[in-house]
Amino acid sequence: MGRIKVVGHCDWRMAMPDSSLLSLLKGKRVPVATSCGLGSCGSDMVLVIAGTENLTPIGTTEARTLAEMEAPENARLACMARLTDGDIELTVPEESLAT
Repeated sequence: MGRIKVVGHCDWRMAMPDSSLLSLLKGKRVPVATSCGLGSCGSDMVLVIAGTENLTPIGTTEARTLAEMEAPENARLACMARLTDGDIELTVPEESLAT
């Protein structure tokens, strides 16, 4: 069992391993934007503060999208990154919040 903390939205909460960050964020009622759900639109970018090692590795599509966005090194796409186990602390940039 892992935990997730979303700065500015929720304190530490339990999280099921093998869950996508997107499903965890939606489950915690964090209004993250999403468009395609396939890692190519980049609308659901999050910034990992701690626990990167507890996420699945970045795949080809996610890496390409993040590179095209010129995203920071700690960026992940919530639809693609999955919690493997352990804790993850992240923030959702304002441009990734659903309006």
